[in-house]
Amino acid sequence: MDLVYRPVTEEEWDTWVTALARGFHDDGDSDEAERHRPLIEFDRSLGAFDGDELAGQTSAISFGMTVPGGQLPTAGVTAVSVLPTHRRQGILTELMRRQLEDVYERGEPLAALWASESVIYGRFGYGLAAEAHAVRIDRDRTEMVQMPEAAGSVRFVPRDEALERWPAIYDQVRRSRPGMMTRAPGLWSAFTVPQDEKARGGFTKRQLVEYADAAGPGGYAIYAVKPEFPEGFPTGTLRVHELMAASGAAEAALWQYLFGVDLIGTIRALGRPPDESLFWMLADPRRLQRRLFDTLWLRILDVTAALEGRAYRAEGRLVLDVQDGFCPWAGGRFELTVEGGVATCRPTTLTADITLSTVDLAAAYLGGARLSLLARAGRLEGEPAALRLADALFGWDLLPWCADEF
Repeated sequence: MDLVYRPVTEEEWDTWVTALARGFHDDGDSDEAERHRPLIEFDRSLGAFDGDELAGQTSAISFGMTVPGGQLPTAGVTAVSVLPTHRRQGILTELMRRQLEDVYERGEPLAALWASESVIYGRFGYGLAAEAHAVRIDRDRTEMVQMPEAAGSVRFVPRDEALERWPAIYDQVRRSRPGMMTRAPGLWSAFTVPQDEKARGGFTKRQLVEYADAAGPGGYAIYAVKPEFPEGFPTGTLRVHELMAASGAAEAALWQYLFGVDLIGTIRALGRPPDESLFWMLADPRRLQRRLFDTLWLRILDVTAALEGRAYRAEGRLVLDVQDGFCPWAGGRFELTVEGGVATCRPTTLTADITLSTVDLAAAYLGGARLSLLARAGRLEGEPAALRLADALFGWDLLPWCADEF
């Protein structure tokens, strides 16, 4: 089989959509795909062509990702698929290798993705860097410990107003939370566009509400409702697509509003921060059912740029022997020194304090996993004192979270 690897052109959009739909067992609805077309950067796409057939594909979205104390350019890897007829032939491995080399050559120290299957991407150097909670609670169990003062109010807003004001709210939250991504206008449109009946699955179109007080807009929520009246009793489901709040008061007010919507039996939200304060707002927090799942997988391609590009909560010096089995050029031995709030990282031949893989460095990079915990799991080696220092250095105020599935 002679495969040709090259970018997919805009003229091949229909071929791209069809191949992706087959890989993910989707119908390939052209209208739904068209809404997401602005997110596709064709010069960052890569296809494996078997003659005229697109056998495998991947792409990347250019993001800025929040890291502790800063932001770094990141390739958001997306649309990764291989046709069922071409699996187990090395296509995915070659796509990943070529893509990572391209990301590095573009000067992006990081790549990130959401994994459809969690066992796939570790072998390409991606580490689990962020998690989220799927939450569920019965409406009659949503009493809050302390009702927020009515300093502001929640109201419905039209789509054009949301697109005008909400990016500033999102950015205020994003700047403080590692793992969150900058949003291009096309991504905002994809979040708020009306969905067709099939895509909604019995839910209403997305409802847009905003919290504002005397200082102006401070938070928003996007939700939909699935009305149900078995035997005449209302037991509908309210599904929260997104809730962003720049303050505790805004967050509490938005949850209070959602809990108060009539004709609802259950409130669900998929993908909430693992350290969200909602649990502690409730009078009976046990009633909040939470399921933890993996979200953001991170790939470090330039160790020096990545380690110097974030802030640290402590000072000290560590020598890290970073091993990379998939892209050996991305590994090496590095001396990380944090002094006076400034981090420097340089290659070294000094004896390593900690020996770890690129995968495990990525897991700890945003503050989501402690290196001492990974050592106890047998994933890396290091002296106890070095691991304690690493935990102090790499920890952060908020746990990493990514609101955007891409």
